[in-house]
Amino acid sequence: MQPHDDFGAVVRGTPAPCRAACPVGTDAAAYVALLAEGRIADAYDVARLPNPFASVCGRVCSAPCESACRRGVIDSAVSIRALKRVLCDSFGAEQGAASRWTQAVGTLPPISRASVGIIGAGPAGLAAAHDLRRHGHDVIMYEAMPEAGGMMRYGIPAFRLPRAVLDAEIDAIAGLGIEVQRGVKIGVDVSFEELLVRHAAVLITIGCQQGRNLRAPGADLPGVVRAVDFLRVENAREAGTARATDDVSQGPVVVIGGGSVAFDAARSAWRAGATSAYDGQTALDAARSARRAGERSVTMIAPESRAALPVPAEELHEATTEGVALRDGYGVVRLVGESRVTGVEIAPVLSLYDADGRFAPALDVAQSVVIAADTVVLAIGQQSDTDFLADTPSVARTPWGGVQVDGALRSTDARVWAAGDVATGPRDLIDAIAAGQRAAASMIAALSADALVDGLPHEAAASSHGAPVAVEWRVAAPRSVSTAPPLETQTRFWSGYDELERTPLPVLAPSQRDATAEVEHSLDARTGRVEAARCLRCDEHMQFSATRCIACALCVDVCPQSSLALVPAGRASLALVFDDTTCIRCGLCVHRCPTDALHFTLAPAQHPPVLPTRGRPRATAEIE
Repeated sequence: MQPHDDFGAVVRGTPAPCRAACPVGTDAAAYVALLAEGRIADAYDVARLPNPFASVCGRVCSAPCESACRRGVIDSAVSIRALKRVLCDSFGAEQGAASRWTQAVGTLPPISRASVGIIGAGPAGLAAAHDLRRHGHDVIMYEAMPEAGGMMRYGIPAFRLPRAVLDAEIDAIAGLGIEVQRGVKIGVDVSFEELLVRHAAVLITIGCQQGRNLRAPGADLPGVVRAVDFLRVENAREAGTARATDDVSQGPVVVIGGGSVAFDAARSAWRAGATSAYDGQTALDAARSARRAGERSVTMIAPESRAALPVPAEELHEATTEGVALRDGYGVVRLVGESRVTGVEIAPVLSLYDADGRFAPALDVAQSVVIAADTVVLAIGQQSDTDFLADTPSVARTPWGGVQVDGALRSTDARVWAAGDVATGPRDLIDAIAAGQRAAASMIAALSADALVDGLPHEAAASSHGAPVAVEWRVAAPRSVSTAPPLETQTRFWSGYDELERTPLPVLAPSQRDATAEVEHSLDARTGRVEAARCLRCDEHMQFSATRCIACALCVDVCPQSSLALVPAGRASLALVFDDTTCIRCGLCVHRCPTDALHFTLAPAQHPPVLPTRGRPRATAEIE
């Protein structure tokens, strides 16, 4: 039954936790619901709209949406990332003529706005270029490496991210009319000051492509390499553009790192302006790449417990399946060797943090053991190389080599912005994409305002009193995108959606795996629809009509999650309280109510929710 006027105005709700957790605001609840109905094209449009790297993220995103998924509190989170890949396998940029990638762009305006130079063609830079070009800016990118992609290409192995998929989305962005100059090193081939002359503004997105050193005896021995360097060489070698480094032998390999609390550490680093975060995914990638490089043993040393590693459970499972051994809960005492590293002495971790809460593992040295190693790969964090700014003192740098920025990602020089890891320290791919988008928005607004002050011809405008006025810039709207469909029925309890188990991803057999064959495969469309049906539909919000309610408590009686309660509320009155965080939208309460006083509706989002945690006590919220 449709709600009547006595339900009042639609209560503004909160976005589903999956959407709130996504740094770029992808409406995962919407595209999952659309996929469940078989509307794959509409679902792809929703997934692509806020993210030009939908196909890349469908494979290698850290999936904060899944960490926030309320289904995970009940059993296992919906495979949101895998479902995005189902959509991209039909309509992603890599699908050629079948692609719907450009639908999200709309009609491009002519290049008529100020020129912007972007240093670094990684995820942050490319995402910013995409948005700047959509607003009519002339964009030129300067990439030091032979190919664009940054750490997506030179850090993530091909067996996790096929280069054809990456190339397709990079080419689509460049195809908007963005010039990408490859093999151009700022400070060598062109000075930073020259860029400031060429462009109205410059955005720095060089990431953190220098590994951090280990503070332990023997860390400078031959055979000790940094993970980012190791992965860069391995990926270039597999692409046929480089040879493997001589420092990597065919003997046993030890990878040091595992990510203590990588997300918390990175967020703390962003606030404090420094970082000491372990990058668990980089460590895992390095170990798996090393295992493929030859028939040799590979061991990971992680100071955290296995459960605390900041990588998806599937990734850890596949690494161990391939033969990577994990020594979790251990720290490094020293590296052993004379003319070359021969082993790593490790000891159990007694505690991870010091009295001030800083990451400083304390080791039980009395229980130390030595693991043989001909190669040691350090995956203990990264830092930026901003030496090209040495002659530009107007751009302040952080103690760890990054660029100091304000809340709008603008540096201490008004002509310069920075985004991604160079501004925050190492974070995830999706965070870099979001940072590039934030920087682009900041630059678009600032360049419009600056144009009024400086009198640039393409933006000149003033009020009758000569004061600057806002310039309205209309960007062609993208093709309309279907949002989440409402629940097909207010009562879906009998569909069995709450009993469906998470669908495991198909994977390549271990015997068939090499350095480039993609390990994880896609769910097919039918299986994807089944997995999508597991979604609890947290984007649906409860509506309540107080004038219809007769306080019979039948809704309370029938709720399988005890999400409803009828409680005293003053003299001779009752209140119906509803716990949105435990409700599974089964609709039994709606079905059972004899007066149709309850109804679910797609309410507009207003505030981000508090993300659920396992075992968190329930809280109640009164329905207004």
